[in-house]
Amino acid sequence: MLQARRAFFDKAYYEPLSNTLNELMLAHLAPTQAGPVRILDAGCGEGYYLGQMQQALAPRFEHIQGLGIDISKDAIRMAARRYPTAFFMVANLNEPLPLADQALAGMLNIFAPRNVAEYTRVLAPGAPLIIVIPGAHHLQELRQTLQLLNIEENKQQHVADQFSDSFTFVTTRALSYELALQQPEIEQIVMMTPNYWHLSEEIRARMTALRSISTTVDFKCLVFQRS
Repeated sequence: MLQARRAFFDKAYYEPLSNTLNELMLAHLAPTQAGPVRILDAGCGEGYYLGQMQQALAPRFEHIQGLGIDISKDAIRMAARRYPTAFFMVANLNEPLPLADQALAGMLNIFAPRNVAEYTRVLAPGAPLIIVIPGAHHLQELRQTLQLLNIEENKQQHVADQFSDSFTFVTTRALSYELALQQPEIEQIVMMTPNYWHLSEEIRARMTALRSISTTVDFKCLVFQRS
């Protein structure tokens, strides 16, 4: 699964999302920072988004430090090898994070579990938190063809309600575009979703036999600011 993610990201299919996240973080980080500017990717996987962001922020901030947390030891090993200037840790996002209070200047949370209490604790006041969730049309053609799980309704409002006590909602950036996928990218993108663990043998066979498809990717980037 991790190799599938790495192969998919290496083909730049999600580069527009990465660029959007970099732009949003640059726009909402405090312009002057004392000491290292620490950015955490909570649920970093094999490190793609954090690696790209650290590179994008480096010209603006003299001391940028990318931090990645994931529950998968294999993912953290992959990330550390690819992005040696960032620091990666194995940790469970549902438990206390191995970070000091108010240690972070910013945070990413991309299709990953959310821990409101811990995010509140480790982010400095005024720091941006960018949460990425699927939009209503994310992979809709692929979901229809392979009978994949539906997107949760009212997900944006659910996330906003989760964080309303300790964070100020700032803005939403929607990003949607079409991908023309072939095999093996079709399998790779399905393996990156929760659907993969619920596929029947029949659907797996149908996925393997699917030679090409055009599908929509639809993201919502929710920007919050630590109160």
